[in-house]
Amino acid sequence: MKLKILDIGKMVPEFEAEKLFVLFGNSAPPELRDISVIIDFERNDDGIYFKEGSKLIISNQEYEITEVGNMANSNFHELGHLSIYLNKDMETLPGAVHAVPDVFPKFNIGDEIEIIY
Repeated sequence: MKLKILDIGKMVPEFEAEKLFVLFGNSAPPELRDISVIIDFERNDDGIYFKEGSKLIISNQEYEITEVGNMANSNFHELGHLSIYLNKDMETLPGAVHAVPDVFPKFNIGDEIEIIY
């Protein structure tokens, strides 16, 4: 599955030190757009996008999903919303996943994010 980056919130780079980023579909509320990478996505039939061992590829950087919160897939399916933690010390919240390595991605409008599940 491929997601297209439509916009990059002005505060997204500020999360590099914390090693986390947020994806959100184009329906993101105004108060969350500044902190989110806004994506265009298509829902799949089964509502499962992320599991341990899934891959994300962003700007030629490959990430492996190591932990999936119990609401991550349903939030993504409904809203395109997902928090991705690259910091292994952060607690996995229900709508988040952990991924490695801890390299903050370079986001560019028009680029694609690939999910391999």
